[in-house]
Amino acid sequence: MNNSKTNNPVKNTGARTTDLVATIKRNRATGIPTFVFGPPGVGKSEQVHQAAGGDTVIDVRLSMLDPVDLRGLPTVTKGKDGSDVEWARPEFIPAEGKGIIVFDELNTAPIAVQNAALQIILDRKCGPHKLGDGWYIVACGNKASHKAHVNPMSAPLRNRFAIVEYHPTVEAWTRWAVKHEVSDDVVAFLNFSGEHLMSEPADEHSNFASPRAWSRVSQFIKAGISDVESYTQLVGRGSAVAFSAFQEEIADMPDIDELIAGKAKFDHSTKRISVSYAVAMALASRLIRPKDGTKRNDEMIERCGEIVSNLPPEIACLYFVNVLYAKEQNDLTRKVIRSKSGQAWAKKHYALLEKYGAKFKGGE
Repeated sequence: MNNSKTNNPVKNTGARTTDLVATIKRNRATGIPTFVFGPPGVGKSEQVHQAAGGDTVIDVRLSMLDPVDLRGLPTVTKGKDGSDVEWARPEFIPAEGKGIIVFDELNTAPIAVQNAALQIILDRKCGPHKLGDGWYIVACGNKASHKAHVNPMSAPLRNRFAIVEYHPTVEAWTRWAVKHEVSDDVVAFLNFSGEHLMSEPADEHSNFASPRAWSRVSQFIKAGISDVESYTQLVGRGSAVAFSAFQEEIADMPDIDELIAGKAKFDHSTKRISVSYAVAMALASRLIRPKDGTKRNDEMIERCGEIVSNLPPEIACLYFVNVLYAKEQNDLTRKVIRSKSGQAWAKKHYALLEKYGAKFKGGE
């Protein structure tokens, strides 16, 4: 078992972040544009949307544009300054409103297009068009070391940004996964074996593990597709084999309903740690999604809390994180937080919850 929840760091001479949403929000307050480097599939674009806080996000793919597109198409007319040509304003350079403009995959754009973007990034205008004061600029891209087909960014273009490299953590991904109802098996596996969250492409022909790829594994599982070859299509051979072995090991975990009812017993074993992760996930899922005809009550909540309290803290934490971040489960969340078992556990292990960004009132 690998207890580390983060990946081995990539050699880096610049700034790093594991909380991209917070970084973009801070930088937005200064008005200085942000450039985000990160491997493929880590959710850079989605986190820009989260950082926007409900404001409009305009996605611009510079690789699909010509330099003249940034200035807009010319129209032959008598301009206000006496000229015979006016330039139509591109829709991605709005004069009004507020939000974030994302130049996604900026460094896949031809050099000429990158150079055309210099003015809008630094001066917030392009030709006659001025970008409205309420708009913030973010750009994203991969590195050549990520085996992406990219063009070099010139020093003048780089120097117009606050540049940060994003490295996702299992904790941050778990928060997202719980909210988006990713398969319990996938969430448990990555918390059990965090080094598989991301992997390097083995060659130019096979796939590799990434947060995006694991969410697609979840889609396969929900569609009834659960074999090594199918998983390999999405996350590569090594991670697929490891995940399948995990699923095989947890297949004979105790019946969750009998465990809650006190008719079965489960003892954590250091030789089968994966099963403990699966039990924690299954208990959370049973609370979040009770079986048909099963009424969730305070006694059931206390029983689940008592069971996970006998697991190692880092495993029990996964149960509480799932309940706290469950989609549209405010009533359940309140009851778990206020439960006797929940309060007792949180007082001892509140620091673990904080690693996941969870807030557990009364646990401090």
